[in-house]
Amino acid sequence: MLFLHNIVNSIWAIEPSFAANYFPIVDAYLRGKKLNFESQKENAELNHIAIAQNNAYSISEYGSAVSPEDAPVNSIAIIQINGAITKHDQFCGPAGMITKSDILNRCYANDNIKAIVLSISSGGGDGYAMMMLMETIAKRNKPVGAFIDDYALSAAAGIASAADIVVANSELAQAGSFGAYITIADFRKYYKKAGINLIDVYASASTDKNSIYIQAINGNPEPLRKTLDFFNENFLSKVEKNREGKLTAGRDIWGTGKVWYAEEAKQLGIIDGIDSLENFINYFNT
Repeated sequence: MLFLHNIVNSIWAIEPSFAANYFPIVDAYLRGKKLNFESQKENAELNHIAIAQNNAYSISEYGSAVSPEDAPVNSIAIIQINGAITKHDQFCGPAGMITKSDILNRCYANDNIKAIVLSISSGGGDGYAMMMLMETIAKRNKPVGAFIDDYALSAAAGIASAADIVVANSELAQAGSFGAYITIADFRKYYKKAGINLIDVYASASTDKNSIYIQAINGNPEPLRKTLDFFNENFLSKVEKNREGKLTAGRDIWGTGKVWYAEEAKQLGIIDGIDSLENFINYFNT
């Protein structure tokens, strides 16, 4: 179901080094090769063990095996956000942000849960998936913290910014890379080599349909860049609002797409501190 993830037509907020890890899968899919993945949804649920110390309650990936509804009194729910951020569940990987948003709302509804920690280890992903989870975090009725487990970049950094407090696990943790881009694919030569001549016929009134894409593959990316600029402005504005009073520099410093190590990110106000997960959980026990 990779088509659900808008691989070649959505706005992405992801570090290229992380995106490159998925290239073999994307390439195989785009070439029409059969992808034989064992569904990890069941495995993620069956192999999940809830943490029982410091009131921490670690919810399973899809919220079934260890659910928000079964949390003991005074629980601090831990929700994992790992890998590429997508809107829909990945058959070959983690749950999508629709599922994570549902889990968050279920945590909000359970009075036994007094706080929520988003444990994030991600290089980013789909910009629209990020916006969805940011909106769900904004509706919180109890504290939500973000714990950066090595990486929270681009879309993942955007999600973290929406939390009440953001802490990284070490000085080597990385945060930032605020920005957006689109990768488009021109298949014309590929199909021509295969002996397939693609002919697009548009309705007479559809003078602007696909024009931005067509101009981009023909060497003029500027109209598409304007679309990106609009999305990126919205993205950066939300981060500014989320971190209002905490950011120590303008977006000309932190909003250019640069990646920062934890100490630098702390100085800029992108994160609030550096600490262990155990200590971070205890923030919510006082």
